[in-house]
Amino acid sequence: MPVDATPEPPSPGSPADAAGTGGRPGAPAAPAPGEPLPGDSGPAPGPDHGPDHPWTSCALPLAAFLALEGIEPSPDGGGLAGILGIPFSAYPAAYAVRMAVTIALVAWRWRSIRPWLGRPSWWPPLLGAALVIPWVALAGLQRDAGWQGWLFGMGARAAFDPFATWGEGAATALFWLAVRGFGLVVLIPLVEELFLRGFLMRYVVDEDFRRVPFGLVTPAAAAACAAWAIVSHPAEAGAALAWFAAVTGIAAATRRPIDCILAHAATNLALGAWVLATGDWWLV
Repeated sequence: MPVDATPEPPSPGSPADAAGTGGRPGAPAAPAPGEPLPGDSGPAPGPDHGPDHPWTSCALPLAAFLALEGIEPSPDGGGLAGILGIPFSAYPAAYAVRMAVTIALVAWRWRSIRPWLGRPSWWPPLLGAALVIPWVALAGLQRDAGWQGWLFGMGARAAFDPFATWGEGAATALFWLAVRGFGLVVLIPLVEELFLRGFLMRYVVDEDFRRVPFGLVTPAAAAACAAWAIVSHPAEAGAALAWFAAVTGIAAATRRPIDCILAHAATNLALGAWVLATGDWWLV
């Protein structure tokens, strides 16, 4: 009579069972072949609201853009650029360097960013364009009141006028407008919204911010948004508080990052048009 040679499964805690975990009973199992290790590209424990590579997709591009701000010269020759001897006439070149580094970082993670943005709604760009009116009005009131430098003197804009530098209609001035316009309307809305609503407003809710749905507004998230509005736009603090609150409403309503980015882009496009029409370069 043949003997059944099928072995019985090892009992939990037996030496054979421990062998699958390196011989240590109770140790975590090794990752299966092809399973990602914990880290920036690994799955979030629990719901994963994205994007992939969340730190380098959401936080890094704007962090790099801000870190390079010191190389931009100011009209008064102060700051790091002044110490380095960078003249104000080199402002376009310094801004182009900041843009190039930031664009490279976005391109590096674009495959993770693009699917996460979602499909756009029709109305956020219209609201964004309309929001330029209170922005200009409130920023003008703060400027007229002399409160632009209330936060340790921070927030003054470069106010670089290409027409005063190169002349009306000069090819160099028009090229610079194209570069500055790309930064104002395309790059800044993308990286600032990725940082603020993709990272910061979710991080203050949960350090593993992938577990926090985009557009979730809690008291901590609202406070982080208000703080960012003031610190990043001290010369237009009142306008920034109102504007960022309105776009937070868009995020809560649609839960799509692309809608906030397009609203931001529409405001900046309208602001650029206002500056060209009025010569109010202090706004940019």
